[in-house]
Amino acid sequence: MRPAGILALVLSLIASSQAQAQRDGAYTTPAPFMELFFDFSGNEERDYPAGRPTIGQMLSEAELGLLRSHAAPPPLILVVGSDIHVYDSGSGARLAQARFRADRNSGFFEITAISHIGPAMAYLAQIKADGDPRWKERLASLVDHVRKVRALNSRAADNWLDRLDPPSWRTHKDQIRAMVDYACARAIDYAGSLGDGTRFTVANVNDDFFNGKSAAYPIPFRNVMIATFMLDTVRTATEVQRALAQAKLDWPNALVLVSSRAGSNVSAGLTDGTNWLVSFLQAASGFTLPGQRIKIAPYMEIRPGLGDAQLAADSLNYYTRQVWGPLYYRELIADRVFSNIPTIYLPGRPALPGDPGITSADAIDQFMIRLKHSLRDSREMLSNTVAFWMVNELGRKNWDPAAVDIPGLTTGLPANLPGYPAITLK
Repeated sequence: MRPAGILALVLSLIASSQAQAQRDGAYTTPAPFMELFFDFSGNEERDYPAGRPTIGQMLSEAELGLLRSHAAPPPLILVVGSDIHVYDSGSGARLAQARFRADRNSGFFEITAISHIGPAMAYLAQIKADGDPRWKERLASLVDHVRKVRALNSRAADNWLDRLDPPSWRTHKDQIRAMVDYACARAIDYAGSLGDGTRFTVANVNDDFFNGKSAAYPIPFRNVMIATFMLDTVRTATEVQRALAQAKLDWPNALVLVSSRAGSNVSAGLTDGTNWLVSFLQAASGFTLPGQRIKIAPYMEIRPGLGDAQLAADSLNYYTRQVWGPLYYRELIADRVFSNIPTIYLPGRPALPGDPGITSADAIDQFMIRLKHSLRDSREMLSNTVAFWMVNELGRKNWDPAAVDIPGLTTGLPANLPGYPAITLK
């Protein structure tokens, strides 16, 4: 008999034996033990006494009660996916709502399409190396689309950037238009230089396209990749911060829960060191929101009615008393109840290239290192490449998009070059 068949037979015998034992009155935990167990925990069990909080929940409720007895109910901030919902934790009334927009009238697709030219070239080179002949037709298609975007970007009237007109980009509109033109021209020129494709390798893309410079193209394409990433962060972060600022929140006492799946990467952003939204909230608060009050809760339920003007009482109770409260008070209670036992303090993640205070605005190579790390490490959100740095920059400069440095666009350019030069293709 094959191993799989043996395993199936064993499992079948075990199941049959267990079923027979139950029919014969086999052992189960006696009721007094369950009652004692239920004194402290077990509310997830089917026979737990209905309507009775566990002792752990009672302690959390008592702590929350003390908190509320001294001040007005603090805001409950729920970051769910791309949405931020803010409610009064006492009444459940909605205080604010904002979204990190990536829709067709936001600018996300336009600026990201330019950013993706770089990885598209590298991926096609790898596809060619893997022996797939379709690289040639897809490269031709890419170049054709780049030409059309360049033509659209060059319009004097009815220009896409004028029509979109995001407030956070207005100061740099001419620079953005010049960068888009330069990026398209550089891509077209590079593809045209490949001839029969013999030179089209991943190494060549890195050396000649990402990092290469010439008299005609003095700015490496890596600048474009980082600048476009930064610009989208500036746009989304300032839009959301503006919406939250209007609510005049009590940030130091906020109850914050983060459950933000990063696109299709279901394993990313599970710690404050891999989730830039934690840093965003702290910067949006004017750096008054304590890190201990932000809890990342990937398994938190998304209750019906989340986003409504009034959060239902049972949902409010779930988020404040069943999720945030126990998570927040675990540390406080452990330190009080076990005060004479030594505490283990684990270090946070190490500083990385691309972190604020570690990488300067003109160090484009450091942001590229962070880009690779964010791509290859499944714990990372790809936007971590630039967002930790930019939200700190925005926070330090009072959320003024005109005042911030934008690596790859306003800084990090070759010496004596104020911006992206105009290009005339042959």
